[in-house]
Amino acid sequence: MRRLLVLGLVCAAMTIAGGASEVWLLRIEGEIGRGTVSFIRKGLAEAEAAGAAAVVFDFATPGGYLDAATSSRDLILGAGVPTIAFVNREAYSAGALLALACERVYFAPGGVMGAATPVYFDETGQMRTASEKVVSAVRALFRATAEGRGRDPDVAEAMVDPDVEVPGLVESGKLLTLTAKSAAEWGFSDGEAATLKQALALAGLDGAAVSEFRPRWVDSAVAALTAPGIAALLIMLGVLGLLWEILTPGFGAPGVVGLGSLAVFFWAHYLAGLAGWESIVFLAAGVVAIALEILVFTASDFGLSGIAGLVLIGLGLYRGMVGPFTDPAQAGTALVVVSLSILAGVVASAVLVARLPRSRLRLGGVILQTAILGRASDRDEMRTTPWVGRRGTALTDLRPAGAADFDGERVDVVAEGGFIPKGEAVVIVRDDGYRKVVRVAKEG
Repeated sequence: MRRLLVLGLVCAAMTIAGGASEVWLLRIEGEIGRGTVSFIRKGLAEAEAAGAAAVVFDFATPGGYLDAATSSRDLILGAGVPTIAFVNREAYSAGALLALACERVYFAPGGVMGAATPVYFDETGQMRTASEKVVSAVRALFRATAEGRGRDPDVAEAMVDPDVEVPGLVESGKLLTLTAKSAAEWGFSDGEAATLKQALALAGLDGAAVSEFRPRWVDSAVAALTAPGIAALLIMLGVLGLLWEILTPGFGAPGVVGLGSLAVFFWAHYLAGLAGWESIVFLAAGVVAIALEILVFTASDFGLSGIAGLVLIGLGLYRGMVGPFTDPAQAGTALVVVSLSILAGVVASAVLVARLPRSRLRLGGVILQTAILGRASDRDEMRTTPWVGRRGTALTDLRPAGAADFDGERVDVVAEGGFIPKGEAVVIVRDDGYRKVVRVAKEG
Protein backbone atom coordinates (compact mmCIF):
# COMPACT_ATOMS: atom_id res chain seq x y z
CA MET A 1 0.00 0.00 0.00
CA ARG A 2 2.85 2.31 0.85
CA ARG A 3 4.46 1.73 -2.52
CA LEU A 4 1.17 2.34 -4.29
CA LEU A 5 0.72 5.56 -2.33
CA VAL A 6 4.24 6.78 -3.21
CA LEU A 7 3.71 5.85 -6.85
CA GLY A 8 0.43 7.75 -6.87
CA LEU A 9 2.06 10.84 -5.37
CA VAL A 10 4.83 10.72 -7.99
CA CYS A 11 2.32 10.43 -10.81
CA ALA A 12 0.29 13.29 -9.37
CA ALA A 13 3.42 15.44 -9.10
CA MET A 14 4.31 14.66 -12.71
CA THR A 15 0.79 15.52 -13.80
CA ILE A 16 0.94 18.85 -11.95
CA ALA A 17 4.36 19.60 -13.41
CA GLY A 18 3.09 18.72 -16.87
CA GLY A 19 0.03 20.91 -16.45
CA ALA A 20 2.21 23.76 -15.26
CA SER A 21 4.48 23.59 -18.31
CA GLU A 22 4.50 26.57 -20.65
CA VAL A 23 4.14 26.58 -24.41
CA TRP A 24 5.05 29.61 -26.51
CA LEU A 25 2.83 30.49 -29.46
CA LEU A 26 4.14 32.31 -32.54
CA ARG A 27 1.54 33.16 -35.18
CA ILE A 28 2.84 33.23 -38.76
CA GLU A 29 0.10 35.17 -40.49
CA GLY A 30 0.12 37.05 -43.75
CA GLU A 31 3.21 37.41 -45.93
CA ILE A 32 6.49 36.02 -44.66
CA GLY A 33 8.97 38.89 -44.89
CA ARG A 34 12.22 40.02 -43.41
CA GLY A 35 10.53 41.14 -40.23
CA THR A 36 9.43 37.51 -39.79
CA VAL A 37 13.05 36.45 -39.39
CA SER A 38 13.71 38.76 -36.43
CA PHE A 39 10.32 37.78 -34.96
CA ILE A 40 11.15 34.05 -35.05
CA ARG A 41 14.74 34.57 -33.88
CA LYS A 42 13.67 36.50 -30.80
CA GLY A 43 10.69 34.28 -30.05
CA LEU A 44 12.77 31.10 -30.11
CA ALA A 45 15.53 32.69 -28.02
CA GLU A 46 13.14 33.89 -25.32
CA ALA A 47 11.23 30.60 -25.28
CA GLU A 48 14.46 28.68 -24.78
CA ALA A 49 15.59 31.08 -22.04
CA ALA A 50 12.24 30.68 -20.28
CA GLY A 51 12.54 26.88 -20.40
CA ALA A 52 9.39 26.46 -22.51
CA ALA A 53 8.15 22.93 -23.13
CA ALA A 54 7.66 23.72 -26.83
CA VAL A 55 7.13 26.47 -29.37
CA VAL A 56 4.02 26.24 -31.53
CA PHE A 57 3.88 27.99 -34.91
CA ASP A 58 0.30 28.74 -35.94
CA PHE A 59 0.31 29.01 -39.75
CA ALA A 60 -2.12 31.03 -41.85
CA THR A 61 0.14 32.35 -44.60
CA PRO A 62 0.14 32.47 -48.42
CA GLY A 63 3.94 32.41 -48.42
CA GLY A 64 6.46 35.18 -48.88
CA TYR A 65 10.07 35.96 -49.66
CA LEU A 66 12.32 32.96 -50.16
CA ASP A 67 15.38 34.50 -48.51
CA ALA A 68 13.33 35.28 -45.39
CA ALA A 69 11.88 31.77 -45.39
CA THR A 70 15.34 30.22 -45.70
CA SER A 71 16.69 32.18 -42.75
CA SER A 72 13.59 31.34 -40.70
CA ARG A 73 13.88 27.67 -41.60
CA ASP A 74 17.49 27.61 -40.36
CA LEU A 75 16.41 29.17 -37.07
CA ILE A 76 13.69 26.55 -36.55
CA LEU A 77 15.99 23.65 -37.41
CA GLY A 78 18.57 24.96 -34.94
CA ALA A 79 16.09 25.71 -32.15
CA GLY A 80 17.00 24.53 -28.66
CA VAL A 81 13.35 23.89 -27.81
CA PRO A 82 10.84 21.42 -29.39
CA THR A 83 8.95 22.95 -32.32
CA ILE A 84 5.38 22.22 -33.42
CA ALA A 85 3.59 23.41 -36.56
CA PHE A 86 -0.17 23.89 -36.44
CA VAL A 87 -1.51 24.35 -39.98
CA ASN A 88 -4.55 26.24 -38.87
CA ARG A 89 -5.66 27.22 -42.35
CA GLU A 90 -2.92 27.27 -44.97
CA ALA A 91 0.85 27.04 -45.15
CA TYR A 92 1.62 27.72 -48.79
CA SER A 93 5.01 28.20 -50.41
CA ALA A 94 7.45 29.67 -47.86
CA GLY A 95 5.03 28.70 -45.09
CA ALA A 96 5.28 25.06 -46.15
CA LEU A 97 9.07 25.18 -45.72
CA LEU A 98 8.75 26.53 -42.19
CA ALA A 99 6.13 23.93 -41.29
CA LEU A 100 8.35 21.12 -42.63
CA ALA A 101 11.19 22.39 -40.45
CA CYS A 102 9.16 21.78 -37.28
CA GLU A 103 9.53 18.50 -35.41
CA ARG A 104 5.78 17.82 -35.38
CA VAL A 105 3.00 18.98 -37.70
CA TYR A 106 -0.72 19.05 -36.87
CA PHE A 107 -3.47 20.03 -39.28
CA ALA A 108 -6.75 21.73 -38.58
CA PRO A 109 -9.70 20.39 -40.61
CA GLY A 110 -9.45 22.01 -44.03
CA GLY A 111 -5.79 22.93 -43.55
CA VAL A 112 -3.51 22.75 -46.60
CA MET A 113 0.27 22.84 -47.13
CA GLY A 114 2.38 23.00 -50.28
CA ALA A 115 2.33 24.83 -53.66
CA ALA A 116 5.90 26.01 -53.16
CA THR A 117 7.23 26.68 -56.65
CA PRO A 118 9.46 29.79 -56.42
CA VAL A 119 8.11 32.69 -58.48
CA TYR A 120 8.92 36.35 -59.04
CA PHE A 121 7.32 39.38 -60.66
CA ASP A 122 8.92 40.71 -63.84
CA GLU A 123 9.19 44.36 -64.85
CA THR A 124 5.64 44.28 -66.26
CA GLY A 125 4.19 42.98 -63.00
CA GLN A 126 3.53 39.49 -64.37
CA MET A 127 4.23 36.48 -62.16
CA ARG A 128 6.93 34.21 -63.59
CA THR A 129 8.35 30.90 -62.47
CA ALA A 130 11.94 31.21 -61.29
CA SER A 131 14.80 29.79 -63.32
CA GLU A 132 15.60 26.08 -63.28
CA LYS A 133 18.66 26.84 -61.16
CA VAL A 134 16.53 28.46 -58.43
CA VAL A 135 13.84 25.75 -58.65
CA SER A 136 16.51 23.08 -58.29
CA ALA A 137 18.01 24.80 -55.25
CA VAL A 138 14.62 25.18 -53.55
CA ARG A 139 13.73 21.58 -54.36
CA ALA A 140 16.92 20.44 -52.65
CA LEU A 141 16.12 22.71 -49.70
CA PHE A 142 12.70 21.10 -49.24
CA ARG A 143 14.17 17.62 -49.68
CA ALA A 144 16.89 18.19 -47.08
CA THR A 145 14.37 19.66 -44.62
CA ALA A 146 12.06 16.66 -45.00
CA GLU A 147 14.94 14.21 -44.61
CA GLY A 148 16.07 16.00 -41.47
CA ARG A 149 12.64 15.49 -39.93
CA GLY A 150 12.24 11.87 -41.10
CA ARG A 151 9.65 12.59 -43.79
CA ASP A 152 9.45 11.40 -47.41
CA PRO A 153 11.73 13.74 -49.41
CA ASP A 154 10.02 12.92 -52.73
CA VAL A 155 6.74 14.31 -51.38
CA ALA A 156 8.53 17.47 -50.27
CA GLU A 157 10.11 17.90 -53.71
CA ALA A 158 6.72 17.49 -55.38
CA MET A 159 5.55 20.62 -53.52
CA VAL A 160 8.22 22.62 -55.38
CA ASP A 161 8.56 21.04 -58.82
CA PRO A 162 5.54 19.90 -60.88
CA ASP A 163 7.83 17.55 -62.81
CA VAL A 164 8.30 15.39 -59.69
CA GLU A 165 5.85 12.47 -59.67
CA VAL A 166 4.87 10.56 -56.56
CA PRO A 167 2.85 7.46 -57.58
CA GLY A 168 -0.46 7.32 -55.78
CA LEU A 169 -0.25 10.96 -54.68
CA VAL A 170 0.48 13.35 -57.56
CA GLU A 171 1.21 12.84 -61.23
CA SER A 172 3.89 14.58 -63.26
CA GLY A 173 2.96 18.08 -64.43
CA LYS A 174 0.91 18.95 -61.33
CA LEU A 175 2.12 20.78 -58.24
CA LEU A 176 1.46 19.08 -54.91
CA THR A 177 -0.61 20.62 -52.14
CA LEU A 178 -1.31 18.37 -49.15
CA THR A 179 -4.63 18.34 -47.34
CA ALA A 180 -5.05 17.24 -43.75
CA LYS A 181 -6.03 13.76 -44.93
CA SER A 182 -3.27 13.24 -47.54
CA ALA A 183 -0.66 14.69 -45.18
CA ALA A 184 -1.63 12.11 -42.55
CA GLU A 185 -1.52 9.28 -45.10
CA TRP A 186 1.98 10.21 -46.28
CA GLY A 187 3.53 10.95 -42.90
CA PHE A 188 3.46 14.73 -43.13
CA SER A 189 0.96 15.13 -40.32
CA ASP A 190 1.10 13.88 -36.75
CA GLY A 191 -2.63 14.29 -36.29
CA GLU A 192 -5.71 16.40 -36.96
CA ALA A 193 -6.96 18.90 -34.39
CA ALA A 194 -9.80 21.38 -34.61
CA THR A 195 -8.21 23.75 -32.12
CA LEU A 196 -4.80 24.60 -30.77
CA LYS A 197 -5.78 23.05 -27.43
CA GLN A 198 -6.50 19.74 -29.15
CA ALA A 199 -3.20 19.92 -31.02
CA LEU A 200 -1.36 20.39 -27.72
CA ALA A 201 -3.21 17.41 -26.27
CA LEU A 202 -2.08 15.26 -29.21
CA ALA A 203 1.48 16.47 -28.58
CA GLY A 204 1.28 15.39 -24.92
CA LEU A 205 1.05 18.97 -23.67
CA ASP A 206 -2.52 18.87 -22.44
CA GLY A 207 -3.09 21.57 -19.84
CA ALA A 208 0.05 23.51 -20.72
CA ALA A 209 -0.16 27.26 -20.32
CA VAL A 210 0.05 29.09 -23.65
CA SER A 211 2.06 32.33 -23.83
CA GLU A 212 1.73 34.15 -27.14
CA PHE A 213 4.81 35.94 -28.38
CA ARG A 214 3.59 38.91 -30.38
CA PRO A 215 5.40 40.89 -33.09
CA ARG A 216 7.42 43.82 -31.69
CA TRP A 217 8.27 47.25 -33.00
CA VAL A 218 11.72 45.87 -33.86
CA ASP A 219 10.20 43.41 -36.33
CA SER A 220 8.24 46.20 -38.01
CA ALA A 221 11.40 48.34 -38.05
CA VAL A 222 13.40 45.58 -39.73
CA ALA A 223 10.73 45.20 -42.42
CA ALA A 224 10.70 48.97 -43.02
CA LEU A 225 14.47 49.54 -42.92
CA THR A 226 15.15 46.73 -45.42
CA ALA A 227 12.72 48.23 -47.95
CA PRO A 228 14.62 49.52 -51.03
CA GLY A 229 13.72 53.20 -50.51
CA ILE A 230 14.79 53.38 -46.86
CA ALA A 231 17.91 51.29 -47.56
CA ALA A 232 18.87 53.72 -50.33
CA LEU A 233 18.53 56.69 -47.96
CA LEU A 234 20.68 54.99 -45.31
CA ILE A 235 23.38 54.15 -47.86
CA MET A 236 23.47 57.69 -49.25
CA LEU A 237 23.71 59.25 -45.79
CA GLY A 238 26.39 56.73 -44.79
CA VAL A 239 28.57 57.37 -47.85
CA LEU A 240 28.07 61.14 -47.64
CA GLY A 241 28.96 61.26 -43.94
CA LEU A 242 32.09 59.10 -44.27
CA LEU A 243 33.42 60.92 -47.35
CA TRP A 244 32.79 64.29 -45.71
CA GLU A 245 34.76 63.24 -42.64
CA ILE A 246 37.64 61.92 -44.75
CA LEU A 247 37.75 65.06 -46.90
CA THR A 248 37.64 67.51 -44.00
CA PRO A 249 39.57 67.86 -40.75
CA GLY A 250 38.36 66.64 -37.39
CA PHE A 251 35.40 64.45 -36.56
CA GLY A 252 31.89 65.73 -35.98
CA ALA A 253 28.24 65.46 -36.92
CA PRO A 254 28.72 64.16 -40.49
CA GLY A 255 30.79 61.24 -39.24
CA VAL A 256 28.24 60.41 -36.54
CA VAL A 257 25.39 60.49 -39.09
CA GLY A 258 27.37 58.42 -41.60
CA LEU A 259 28.43 55.73 -39.16
CA GLY A 260 24.98 55.69 -37.57
CA SER A 261 23.25 55.25 -40.94
CA LEU A 262 25.48 52.35 -41.94
CA ALA A 263 25.11 50.78 -38.49
CA VAL A 264 21.31 50.92 -38.80
CA PHE A 265 21.53 49.49 -42.33
CA PHE A 266 23.63 46.49 -41.28
CA TRP A 267 21.67 45.97 -38.05
CA ALA A 268 18.37 45.66 -39.92
CA HIS A 269 19.78 43.43 -42.66
CA TYR A 270 21.55 41.25 -40.09
CA LEU A 271 18.30 40.66 -38.19
CA ALA A 272 16.69 39.84 -41.54
CA GLY A 273 19.28 37.10 -42.04
CA LEU A 274 21.10 38.80 -44.94
CA ALA A 275 24.12 40.81 -43.79
CA GLY A 276 27.12 39.00 -42.32
CA TRP A 277 30.71 39.68 -41.41
CA GLU A 278 31.84 39.49 -45.03
CA SER A 279 29.67 42.53 -45.82
CA ILE A 280 31.27 44.55 -43.03
CA VAL A 281 34.77 43.47 -44.15
CA PHE A 282 34.08 44.71 -47.70
CA LEU A 283 32.78 48.01 -46.34
CA ALA A 284 35.76 48.55 -44.02
CA ALA A 285 38.23 47.74 -46.81
CA GLY A 286 36.50 50.25 -49.07
CA VAL A 287 36.64 53.03 -46.49
CA VAL A 288 40.36 52.38 -45.92
CA ALA A 289 41.04 52.47 -49.68
CA ILE A 290 39.26 55.81 -50.07
CA ALA A 291 41.07 57.25 -47.05
CA LEU A 292 44.40 56.22 -48.58
CA GLU A 293 43.43 57.81 -51.88
CA ILE A 294 42.56 61.14 -50.29
CA LEU A 295 45.09 61.39 -47.48
CA VAL A 296 48.12 59.56 -48.87
CA PHE A 297 47.91 59.47 -52.66
CA THR A 298 47.57 63.23 -53.02
CA ALA A 299 46.95 63.30 -56.74
CA SER A 300 44.77 65.88 -58.40
CA ASP A 301 42.49 63.19 -59.83
CA PHE A 302 40.54 60.44 -58.10
CA GLY A 303 42.72 57.40 -58.72
CA LEU A 304 42.56 53.63 -58.64
CA SER A 305 42.56 53.40 -54.86
CA GLY A 306 39.46 55.58 -54.64
CA ILE A 307 37.67 53.66 -57.37
CA ALA A 308 38.55 50.36 -55.73
CA GLY A 309 37.26 51.73 -52.42
CA LEU A 310 33.90 52.66 -53.90
CA VAL A 311 33.62 49.23 -55.54
CA LEU A 312 34.40 47.49 -52.24
CA ILE A 313 31.86 49.62 -50.39
CA GLY A 314 29.30 48.78 -53.06
CA LEU A 315 30.04 45.06 -52.76
CA GLY A 316 29.66 45.18 -48.99
CA LEU A 317 26.34 47.00 -49.17
CA TYR A 318 25.02 44.81 -51.99
CA ARG A 319 26.09 41.65 -50.18
CA GLY A 320 24.24 42.90 -47.13
CA MET A 321 21.00 43.25 -49.11
CA VAL A 322 20.86 39.89 -50.89
CA GLY A 323 21.19 36.25 -49.95
CA PRO A 324 21.60 33.02 -51.92
CA PHE A 325 17.82 32.73 -52.35
CA THR A 326 16.97 36.35 -53.10
CA ASP A 327 14.84 36.42 -56.24
CA PRO A 328 16.27 38.09 -59.40
CA ALA A 329 13.93 41.08 -59.19
CA GLN A 330 15.03 41.89 -55.63
CA ALA A 331 18.70 41.35 -56.50
CA GLY A 332 18.39 43.73 -59.46
CA THR A 333 16.68 46.31 -57.28
CA ALA A 334 19.44 46.00 -54.69
CA LEU A 335 22.11 46.56 -57.34
CA VAL A 336 20.37 49.71 -58.59
CA VAL A 337 19.79 51.00 -55.06
CA VAL A 338 23.45 50.54 -54.05
CA SER A 339 24.86 52.04 -57.26
CA LEU A 340 22.64 55.12 -57.31
CA SER A 341 22.98 55.72 -53.57
CA ILE A 342 26.79 55.64 -53.68
CA LEU A 343 26.79 57.93 -56.73
CA ALA A 344 24.47 60.36 -54.95
CA GLY A 345 26.67 60.30 -51.85
CA VAL A 346 29.84 61.00 -53.86
CA VAL A 347 28.25 63.86 -55.82
CA ALA A 348 26.78 65.41 -52.67
CA SER A 349 30.16 65.15 -50.92
CA ALA A 350 31.94 66.87 -53.80
CA VAL A 351 29.39 69.69 -53.89
CA LEU A 352 29.47 70.25 -50.13
CA VAL A 353 33.25 70.19 -49.85
CA ALA A 354 33.63 72.56 -52.80
CA ARG A 355 31.03 75.08 -51.65
CA LEU A 356 30.83 74.93 -47.87
CA PRO A 357 34.31 76.36 -47.09
CA ARG A 358 33.34 79.50 -49.01
CA SER A 359 30.15 79.97 -47.04
CA ARG A 360 29.74 81.55 -43.62
CA LEU A 361 29.32 78.07 -42.06
CA ARG A 362 33.00 77.17 -42.13
CA LEU A 363 34.35 73.67 -41.82
CA GLY A 364 36.35 73.37 -38.66
CA GLY A 365 34.11 75.98 -37.07
CA VAL A 366 30.53 75.12 -36.18
CA ILE A 367 30.45 71.59 -37.54
CA LEU A 368 33.86 70.04 -37.02
CA GLN A 369 36.53 70.14 -34.36
CA THR A 370 39.79 71.77 -35.41
CA ALA A 371 42.14 70.29 -32.86
CA ILE A 372 44.20 68.46 -35.46
CA LEU A 373 44.87 71.61 -37.45
CA GLY A 374 44.82 74.36 -34.85
CA ARG A 375 43.07 77.74 -35.16
CA ALA A 376 44.19 81.24 -35.84
CA SER A 377 43.78 82.14 -32.18
CA ASP A 378 46.38 79.51 -31.26
CA ARG A 379 49.24 81.33 -33.01
CA ASP A 380 51.16 81.64 -29.79
CA GLU A 381 51.33 77.82 -29.66
CA MET A 382 52.54 77.43 -33.24
CA ARG A 383 56.10 76.42 -33.91
CA THR A 384 58.08 79.31 -35.37
CA THR A 385 60.27 77.96 -38.18
CA PRO A 386 61.61 79.34 -41.46
CA TRP A 387 58.66 77.69 -43.21
CA VAL A 388 55.97 79.70 -41.39
CA GLY A 389 54.90 82.65 -43.53
CA ARG A 390 56.27 81.27 -46.81
CA ARG A 391 53.98 81.70 -49.78
CA GLY A 392 53.39 79.25 -52.57
CA THR A 393 50.87 77.79 -54.99
CA ALA A 394 48.68 74.71 -54.57
CA LEU A 395 49.79 72.07 -57.08
CA THR A 396 46.77 69.87 -56.38
CA ASP A 397 43.36 70.27 -54.89
CA LEU A 398 43.89 70.28 -51.11
CA ARG A 399 41.06 68.19 -49.65
CA PRO A 400 42.53 68.72 -47.11
CA ALA A 401 45.85 67.00 -47.95
CA GLY A 402 47.75 67.70 -51.12
CA ALA A 403 50.90 69.32 -52.49
CA ALA A 404 52.03 72.89 -53.01
CA ASP A 405 55.00 74.59 -54.69
CA PHE A 406 57.26 76.90 -52.70
CA ASP A 407 59.93 78.52 -54.88
CA GLY A 408 60.23 75.41 -57.03
CA GLU A 409 60.11 72.94 -54.12
CA ARG A 410 57.17 70.52 -53.95
CA VAL A 411 55.93 70.13 -50.36
CA ASP A 412 53.11 68.00 -48.91
CA VAL A 413 50.67 70.26 -47.07
CA VAL A 414 47.27 70.20 -45.32
CA ALA A 415 44.60 72.87 -45.87
CA GLU A 416 43.41 74.56 -42.69
CA GLY A 417 39.95 75.33 -44.07
CA GLY A 418 39.27 71.82 -45.32
CA PHE A 419 39.58 72.55 -49.08
CA ILE A 420 41.73 74.76 -51.30
CA PRO A 421 41.50 74.40 -55.08
CA LYS A 422 44.48 73.77 -57.32
CA GLY A 423 46.33 76.93 -58.41
CA GLU A 424 45.30 78.98 -55.36
CA ALA A 425 47.96 81.05 -53.61
CA VAL A 426 48.67 79.66 -50.14
CA VAL A 427 50.72 80.60 -47.11
CA ILE A 428 52.15 78.29 -44.43
CA VAL A 429 50.66 79.15 -41.04
CA ARG A 430 51.96 76.20 -39.05
CA ASP A 431 54.93 73.87 -39.28
CA ASP A 432 54.79 70.65 -37.27
CA GLY A 433 57.84 69.23 -38.97
CA TYR A 434 56.09 66.24 -40.47
CA ARG A 435 53.16 68.38 -41.60
CA LYS A 436 52.76 71.91 -42.86
CA VAL A 437 49.40 73.63 -42.54
CA VAL A 438 48.40 76.22 -45.13
CA ARG A 439 45.56 78.62 -45.76
CA VAL A 440 44.60 80.81 -48.71
CA ALA A 441 47.03 83.73 -48.97
CA LYS A 442 45.41 87.15 -48.97
CA GLU A 443 46.62 89.76 -51.42
CA GLY A 444 49.08 92.22 -49.92
